[in-house]
Amino acid sequence: MSTQSVNREFPWSWLLVAFCGAGLGIVGYWLAVPLNVEISGTTLGDPHKAMSVQSSGFLSQLESVEVKDDRGRIVPGLLEADHFVTKQPLAYGTHYTLSARANRPFAQEGVSRTFEFTTAYIPKLLNRAPYQLQPDGALHLQFDRPVSSVQVKSSLALAPKVDGRQVILQSQKYRQGATHPVQIMWTTANGVPLPSFTLQVQTPQALRATANVQGLEKVGVALPVVLTFSERLQNREAVLETLKPPTIEGVPASGKWHWIAKRQVEFVPQPQWPAFAKIDVQIDPTGLKSVKGGWLEQGITQSFTTGPDRHISVYLDTQIVKAIESGEVVHSFAMSSGKSRTPTVTGTYYIYARYRKKTMTSSAAPGTPGYYKVENVPYAQYFHDAYAFHGAWWHSGFGHPMSHGCVNLSTRAFNRRWPDAREDAGWLWEWAALGVPVTVYAHGGESS
Repeated sequence: MSTQSVNREFPWSWLLVAFCGAGLGIVGYWLAVPLNVEISGTTLGDPHKAMSVQSSGFLSQLESVEVKDDRGRIVPGLLEADHFVTKQPLAYGTHYTLSARANRPFAQEGVSRTFEFTTAYIPKLLNRAPYQLQPDGALHLQFDRPVSSVQVKSSLALAPKVDGRQVILQSQKYRQGATHPVQIMWTTANGVPLPSFTLQVQTPQALRATANVQGLEKVGVALPVVLTFSERLQNREAVLETLKPPTIEGVPASGKWHWIAKRQVEFVPQPQWPAFAKIDVQIDPTGLKSVKGGWLEQGITQSFTTGPDRHISVYLDTQIVKAIESGEVVHSFAMSSGKSRTPTVTGTYYIYARYRKKTMTSSAAPGTPGYYKVENVPYAQYFHDAYAFHGAWWHSGFGHPMSHGCVNLSTRAFNRRWPDAREDAGWLWEWAALGVPVTVYAHGGESS
């Protein structure tokens, strides 16, 4: 079989068709993607996301881009042929205006665009310092705008709960009287991360309690036990049921606790403590919590002793004071009670405060009727409010009403006018004690 040369013609027609198709495709793309300016990175208003500007369209390029804030300050950025990006984070809660121009030089085509946007606002904390845990262990933070998520970093165990504009930080266990730095990491309602901030959170101060009887010896048989708390307590009536009565040789004493002030509770023995007894006071801290959330960390264990069974009787009709021990009058002496305009109270009381020397001042204002201030008043023993037994060196009219309501007794202390006066006030001071019962009668006394 002979070899034949076959001459084939080059397909120029097909090449021309392909070239024309590509040209039509480029023209079609040019027409389908018009010249434009596009912006990204500000959808949620997150200022930490770099803002990007691009030109779109065949053979397009950015001619100029300018970003200004609401104060006219220009935001620096990097401009390339078809791309612009800000160099630094934007500011929170700021309105921006972006002006950009793109062109296609070969087509002498240009387009300008202006965009306006506002970055996310930082919600304002409406609470003011100090930031204190509430009695239930919660810290309520109120903002002027909603937030979405909150995370906490602190040595204080806190569980956050977000409810719109309010964030509740709940703690179940904490050390009292401490200040903890609490770092808050949070986002806006649409999830934009916000700058963290730190609060100095204070926990409630520990509740403290003191008793009036610690270490007292040979007190009177009517001295009540008084507990004084550093803060007002929650569930005041329930506290009275929680407190146990003092005991005498392990046996609960007769009587009840009752409130005498906002922070003071008192146990009054019924009818009185036995003489020469040891009384134990034990306070369990369970259930004792202040209105501010502090609790009593330790209970109270104290004791005191009573002395002899001594009483003081005051008779206003005869102006006589009688000192009674174990039912027998051991001493009596003349006194001066309050005058008709300033009478001495009647009733049953006890000596609650004693001062060997005291300055006494009236409740009236200086320069007004009834005002007085007397220094060096000896042997003052208060039995009710401002009423007291005390020595009076400024008169000798004992046996007649002479005072502003106190029970005046004869004394030699500071007595220059009557240096040989009876020392009745000093004798009663040495004989009596805190808690000695005092009964003031309007009638019924026998003259001495």
